[in-house]
Amino acid sequence: MKNIVGLIFLIAFLNGFSQTLSEKLMKEIQKFSSDKDVAAATIGVCVKDVKTNQIVFDYNGTKNFVPASLQKIPLTAIALQKLGSNYQFKTYLLSSGNITNGVLNGNVYIIGGGDPTLGSTRFTKTHPNTILKQWYLALKEKGIESIKGNLYIDPSFFDSHPLNDTWMWGDIGNYYGAGISGINWHENMFQITVNPADSINKQGIISNIYPSLPKNYSINNNIITAQKGTTNYIMGYGDFYNSRRDIEGYIALNASAVSAKIAMPFPEYVCAYNFKEYLANQGVNIEGTINYIDIDTFNLQFDTVYIHYSFSLSSIINQINKTSNNIYAESVFKLLGNGSYIRASSEIKAGLKRMGIPTETINIVDGSGLSSSNLISPLAVCDVLAYVYSSSFYQQYLLSLSEAGVSGTLRNIIKNKPKGSNIYAKSGTMSGVRAYAGYAINANGTTYCFTIITNNFTCKSMIVRDKLEKILFLLIE
Repeated sequence: MKNIVGLIFLIAFLNGFSQTLSEKLMKEIQKFSSDKDVAAATIGVCVKDVKTNQIVFDYNGTKNFVPASLQKIPLTAIALQKLGSNYQFKTYLLSSGNITNGVLNGNVYIIGGGDPTLGSTRFTKTHPNTILKQWYLALKEKGIESIKGNLYIDPSFFDSHPLNDTWMWGDIGNYYGAGISGINWHENMFQITVNPADSINKQGIISNIYPSLPKNYSINNNIITAQKGTTNYIMGYGDFYNSRRDIEGYIALNASAVSAKIAMPFPEYVCAYNFKEYLANQGVNIEGTINYIDIDTFNLQFDTVYIHYSFSLSSIINQINKTSNNIYAESVFKLLGNGSYIRASSEIKAGLKRMGIPTETINIVDGSGLSSSNLISPLAVCDVLAYVYSSSFYQQYLLSLSEAGVSGTLRNIIKNKPKGSNIYAKSGTMSGVRAYAGYAINANGTTYCFTIITNNFTCKSMIVRDKLEKILFLLIE
């Protein structure tokens, strides 16, 4: 009897061991689909062997899904393909007029080039204090100690439509939906710090705003001090064209200072305001006002005071893919479209066609994936990744993705990977959407590119994350 039981166990074990990857994936997806938490959701999965370019597994692979931030995969691949990894955004500081005894009898101009990193606190090179000091020292080197004229700004490198028409109102008042200008500043957001009042139902106290905003900007503070233990919650509302922000939410009575990142109106104007403010603190006075550049000024003779170069495109793409930075993504998207959302959409589709990917059923409306109007199939995303694998920039692109259990948006999943195996991928998350796409590298030398997208679930996103993690793990076990 013991021998029979042992034989049955051995057969069952060998059958499980001999299951193909396709069979294992199908079993896990069937389990996923029958789970009451996600029974009404839809899931699409595509897995390809990158060396043979053959599909290993396909489940709804040709169906369209809202990709969320997986939209950044075709964007970054096409940007590297078209612009090259060494491309740099440029911002110009110019002057006009003549200098007499340290006085510039003329104007100073900030001419934007769409750089999304200008004034970002992520890096020393791009920090507002670094940029403003460089501009100040450049003026000083030219012998300019005061300016008897105006400070002009020119954000026309991109068109005058900083927000995508399909973005949601609840997104555009916050840092991740801030919109894009030809002159971006501090990632087009300001940070507001709030302290609780001394009792519940009283207005929270704004203790700091960084960077400083012009005097004509207004904050309508609707943050309420709530009872102890309340979850702190702060949201901003307002569009790019309005210098007022409504700040809503709750802060617990026993909370320490709470910070939130709010979308910055007219970042080009804030940039100029901060520059004028910085110069005044250094004893350099601009007598005139801050103005948008007029077409007539282009008849003037300009002197180049300073040119600021961004990090390379490859470095910016590292931020787009690892941290899912929407502002960086939209700047690269508009760059591809010569400043226009419509032209950028066409250029992404043209780039996909160059890769041999049909685009008739694909809908591209932005670069970040913030819009729910984006539609793409798991197969199409897989095809982009397969194309990248065969390109000269594969290694560079691979390292721009988050590493499972280690970095970026994947640092908290699949921490116990089999020795010699790894996953590098981009994640995508928004209301009702959870997605992953990238490369699964096995210890046996097999590399898969994969896409997993789930739409239309109503349970908590973390529940779906845990279920998809089981599918991801099958790719490297």
